[in-house]
Order: sequence, then C-alpha cells, then structure tokens
Amino acid sequence: MSAPRTPRYGHTMFRDSTLPNSSVSSLLGSPEYPPYATTTMLSRYIPEANPDHPRAKSLLRKLSKRSTVLHIQIGLALSVAALNTAFWIWATATHELDPRGVGTLFTGNCRMTATINTVTHLILNGLSTLFLGAANYCMQILVAPTRANLDSAHALGEWLEIGVLSFRNLRKLKRFKILLYLVLGIVSTLLHLVWNSTLFASIPFTIFTGAIATSDLQWAAERWDNSTTSGAIRTMDLNDRRMIFGLQERARNFTRLDKVSCLKLYVDPLKTTSDIVIVAQNITSSQNNGSSLLQGWINGLFSDGWEYANFWVCDAETPSTTDVTRYCTLDWALSFADDWQLLTWEAPHQQALAVDYCLIGEQADNSNRCGIHFSSPAIGFVSIFTWVGFLVIVFVVRLKDDKAMATIGDAIASYLEHPEKVEAIDGTPNDGSGRIQYPFVKRSLSCSSGYKMAIMPTPWIPSRSVTWFRAVGRGTWIMTYTVFMIGLIPLFAGVIFVLISVSHQGVAIDISGLWKQGLGKVNGFALIQGPWHHGYTFNEFTRQVLLTNGLQILLSFVYLLFNNIVTRQLVADEWTRLLSTEEKKPLRVSAPRSFQRSTYTLSIPFKYSIPMVILFTLSHWLVSQAIFIVQTTVYQSGAANIPVPNKNSSRIGFSALGVVLVFTTVTLMIFGLLVHSGVRKYRNVPKSFPQMATCSAAISAVCRPPEGDTDAYLFPVSMGVVKYERPNLDSAGWLTMSTYIDLRDPQKGLIFDQPVMGKVHGNVKPNKEGLQDTQRLLPNSIY
Repeated sequence: MSAPRTPRYGHTMFRDSTLPNSSVSSLLGSPEYPPYATTTMLSRYIPEANPDHPRAKSLLRKLSKRSTVLHIQIGLALSVAALNTAFWIWATATHELDPRGVGTLFTGNCRMTATINTVTHLILNGLSTLFLGAANYCMQILVAPTRANLDSAHALGEWLEIGVLSFRNLRKLKRFKILLYLVLGIVSTLLHLVWNSTLFASIPFTIFTGAIATSDLQWAAERWDNSTTSGAIRTMDLNDRRMIFGLQERARNFTRLDKVSCLKLYVDPLKTTSDIVIVAQNITSSQNNGSSLLQGWINGLFSDGWEYANFWVCDAETPSTTDVTRYCTLDWALSFADDWQLLTWEAPHQQALAVDYCLIGEQADNSNRCGIHFSSPAIGFVSIFTWVGFLVIVFVVRLKDDKAMATIGDAIASYLEHPEKVEAIDGTPNDGSGRIQYPFVKRSLSCSSGYKMAIMPTPWIPSRSVTWFRAVGRGTWIMTYTVFMIGLIPLFAGVIFVLISVSHQGVAIDISGLWKQGLGKVNGFALIQGPWHHGYTFNEFTRQVLLTNGLQILLSFVYLLFNNIVTRQLVADEWTRLLSTEEKKPLRVSAPRSFQRSTYTLSIPFKYSIPMVILFTLSHWLVSQAIFIVQTTVYQSGAANIPVPNKNSSRIGFSALGVVLVFTTVTLMIFGLLVHSGVRKYRNVPKSFPQMATCSAAISAVCRPPEGDTDAYLFPVSMGVVKYERPNLDSAGWLTMSTYIDLRDPQKGLIFDQPVMGKVHGNVKPNKEGLQDTQRLLPNSIY
C-alpha cells in the first residue's frame, strides 16, 4: 500500500456522449443545475422535496414516524393489559372459585365447548403475539445505537450493529436502557409460561357404584348388608358400603343391557353416568356362601386417576406376563364381547367370571357437561406482567430517543448528513467528504475471533451469485444452530416418549392411528404420570401449568433466533440493492422526511413479517394443542346432575399427533431456514459484502459523498464509484452513497477505495488516543 497522502476531494464527472461537452459543462457546472439532488432546486418543482414544507408533513408521514409507531405499541400493550385486567376482575368477582383459584365460565355441549376452546386459544395466542411483538419492537429500539454511541465506539476502534436485535450493542447502552431491555425480556419469558393456561376446557367424569352379582340375583334371599362373603368389597367407610349395598334393592328398577351394549356404554370412563350391576352366568349364590354379592366397588373414587376407571372391563383379557398395559378401547372390548369375563380381585373368590348381562341405573347426558374454565391466579399473573410490560414500553417512548438508528436507512441518512470525522495518521482532521487515503480501521469481537474493517484500495471482485448464508457471520450460524439442535433434543425425546407411551397401551401409532387420536383431544391413554399426576391443590396445579407451557418458551427462543437470521439477511438484501446505480432508492428510515421511505416493521418488510407472525402464532397454538391441562368436573351417578366439586382435579394431557406436528413444524422451520438461505442469492457482489450490512463502520465508510452532495440523505441514493479528479496507480476512485448523476457501478477488477473486512491475527485493540497503532498493523492483519 502506498504511503498516506493529503486527501483530495475533487472528482471528474462522466459526461453524456450525446451532448456536446460545452453543453454538459454549462448545464451541470452551473449552480442552478448541479449534478446532485438538492432541496433548493427540486423544491421549486416538488414541494415535498423540502422537509419543512406543509405538503411534506402528510398524515401518512406522521403515522409512519417512529414516535407514532411507538405510540401504537403503547396502544396495543394498553389494550391487551386492560382487556386482561377487566376480564380478571369480572371473572373473579362473578364466579365461584375452587381452592386452586379455578372458576367455571360455561358448561354445555362438548362440541361447542371444544370449538370455543380452540377459538379462545387462537385469540390468546393472537393477543400474546401482539403484546410480545410490541415488546420485541421496543427491545430493538432500546439496543439501536445513537450517533453518539457510534462515534464513541469508532473512536475506540470498535463498531456496533445497525438494524438488528443485537446483544453486542448492550455494552454501549446506558444502565437504564439495559434495565428496560432486561425487564422486557423477563416479562416476555414469564408470560409465555402462563398465558395459554389462563383458560382451558374441562371434561365430565362420573363417580358410579358397581357390583358383580351371581346369576340368581333376582331370587336370592340374603340382603347384601348381611353378606357373609368375606372381602366382597374393599375397605371403605360406612357411607360407601351403604351405596354398594343399596344396589340390591335399586337394581329391581334398573334397565337390562346385553353384553355388547354394556361394553359400548362403560368402556369409555368419560361417557359412563349410571350405576351398574353385572350379572355373572357361571356362579350362583350357593357357590358364594349363600350371598349373591360377588364384588362391589365405587368407580372413580380417586377422580384424578379416571383413566383407570375402565380397567375392570378388559382386565381379564390382559395377559399377566406382558409388560404392556393395554388400554381398554372399544375396538378391543368388542373383540371379546361374546366371551366377556371379569376378574374378582378380593379373596377368597379371585376368579374369572363370565358375564351374562348388565343392569344399569338412570343415565345422564355427559355430552352437555363439558365446560370452559379460567384460572384466576394465572390471569392475575398475566394482567400484572402485561401492565409491567406496558409501563416499560411507556418509558421507552418517554426516552424520546429519536436519534437511535433502528434501520440501516437511519444510519445512512445520519452519515450522509454529517459524514464521520476521523483523523489521519499524522493527526490531521478530515471532514469525511471525499477520498479517504488512509486506513479507517474498525475492530469487533465475535466469540473468540476478531475482525477489522478498513477503507483501502482494493480490486472489486464480485461473485455472480452469493447465497444469503453470507449475510450472517459463521459464529452466529454456529451459535444459532447449536441452540436449535439443543432445543430439538427435548422435542425429539417428547416424540419418542409419547409414541412409546401410547404404543405400550396397545394404541396404534401409524398415521391413521395418530389421526384418530386427534389434535388437542383428551384420551385416557394420553396422560402424563409421575410427580405431576395430581392437580387437587394450588401448588400442584401451578406445577402442571409451568410444565405444560415449557415448550412455549422453547418456541419463543426459536422465534428470536430465526428472526435474527432473517433480519440480517433482509438488511443485507436492502444493502446490496443499493449498488444498482440505474435505479436510485429512497432511504427507508424510522422517521421519514422529504423523499425518504417509511418503515412500520423496522428491518423486516411486511411480506416477511406477516407470514412469520402467522406461522409462529399457529405454532404457539399447535403447542397448546399438543400438551395441555385436562380439567375434570366430577358428578354423582344418575340423571340428577349433581356435581361433586371437592373431587374436581386436573391432569396434564398430550396429543401424540400434536407433539409429532410440533416437532415436525419446528424441524421444518429450522431446516427450511437453511434451504431459504441457500436458494436466495445476492447478485454481483463480493462474498464478504452482504455481511457488512449491519456494520456501523462499513456504513460510515460508504457515506462520503462528493463535495456538494449535501442533501443526499433526503433523496433516493445508490452506492457506486466516484472517480478521483486525478486518478493514480493505487485507486481509481471511492465507493460511496450519493445522488450524483454520474455515479458508476463498480466494475470487476477495478481498484478503488472501499470497505474491506478481514480477520484479525492476534488480539490487538486500538487505544483511546486514536487508530494510529492499529493502522500500522493493518497491512499484516487483513487477508
């Protein structure tokens, strides 16, 4: 590299060959027709060119300003917080709560309840997406650096990131901003743990009395309360024993059912509503010490174990030598209906009894006993933390940090309006408007690898196509997909667990079998056992809620990392498109003026942001249908519709189909991002150029327009090469953003001053006194 020379700011204009040289000189050389876009000239014809003109301050412009968008975020957060709080107060004040703080909003038809539950969770996920989207917007604003942050970082030989949710920028923020950022992150995480469990559906379960009687039940003389059969009923209190003994008299008015009808009615514990007496065909009272009572029990006495309430139906058909506990399904039960047997489990008559027929009491309609419930503590938790999030968003707005650079358009506009001042090696100040003949060095740390960015004469070596992979650093890719793979481990383990659990109960796990099990549907064979089995108390219910929503947190991290990658790629796409000098583009900024474009979604355009919001909203809903709270509302047997509230409980249910779909969806998103990154291309740019898009130093380096182009930040610009007035051997010009009409596209092999990013050999950090030491190391540090 040649020794540094005194900067020259002149340039040679490329003339149009269709006009005489004298015409070009007279027109473009005159102050009235400069070769750049100026407010003075254009505002004569287009009043909007002057940012101070009333026509430049339209309603649309006002609505698109960052301050307006932030107030919209306040409105969204306020609406969600107020809606949650109003519902919490109303529901708690007007509905009775059980010891867990659970109340009932609605009881009715189960199909209608299922529909309401599905729609309700879609609404919940929509509200949470809106609120968390507002929080995410404010978090990105908080980490967006100001010009003062960038100048400070550049003076120390460092650079910050523009247009992305950057953790590296946190170290340059004020403590109050860091606090707000952390609070929003914590609030978002905690809300994901609870939000989907604020409302949930319930299923009805009936506690009924059952007995097995001898074939001569109708004419046996002995009363059951004087039964001589030892162990005919399990150890129970006096009231339960009376309920069993009372069946003998009531059975005279019971309805007789054949074996097939009886199996259809009692094989599903959630459909059974009546007491039952099962009459055996191969034993009489004379063979049972004169008693017609062979067995008696209260079915569902422990309502949190309702999935076992039908095991007596199929127990005799389950081999004792197998490790598989087959779940009693209707298809299986009907297969042995003709030879249906029951096992008695109490001594001294532990034997298989052939069933003759059943006698059943009055029935109720369980299809109209489903309910929609709310958790008052959960809704209160969500209400409190949405208000906390709302207050933080208000603080973000009150910061009035309009100078924070949330998009690369903000940074480009700032550097075009006020090009960065740097010092040459000899300490001579440079106002930044023109050629930089000395290295402009930057350094950042990415994991353990350092990078330097310099402006130096370098050949332009574009590639015909560069994949979107290049927009993201290798360290970011490795970190992101390491987290993705770690996140897929519990999801994959969950798939294996649910498939093994279901198959061990004899339920088919092929595509047809999974589809039959349904999405979000409660099945007795699809309940989680272990420490989370019981849900009677507030603490037990809270543990169930946290476990149920754990996957929501995982999905949120997937979204943040996914969003980070896509944002960087889209920022790089915006950056590389500025290289087309044939079509100058207005800068997309968060507070537009003159011809600048507005932005409503910071760095992600609507064509990406809307599908992503929909995709992840549906994904969160899918998680809520894959693992969920199963609330049981318990009733007494018979048609009287008498609830037993002290027996109400909750379990954690899962849908094997839902778990498989969640794993499949997340896997497709993760690997779809790789496919998308490989298919999409940046055209005719150097391989390292897309990655510079978020680098503040690179942006500053190409924002040195020719002298006189002072209003470029207000008008459409492009990035191209401006020739030096007196070209030399080491450089033909410099790369810059400008409105200059003869800005030229970079040509392959042409040497001109441009930003170059390279890896640092060693750990050399510029001191606070300037860049001199680092500049001297540059020739040996960049490759």
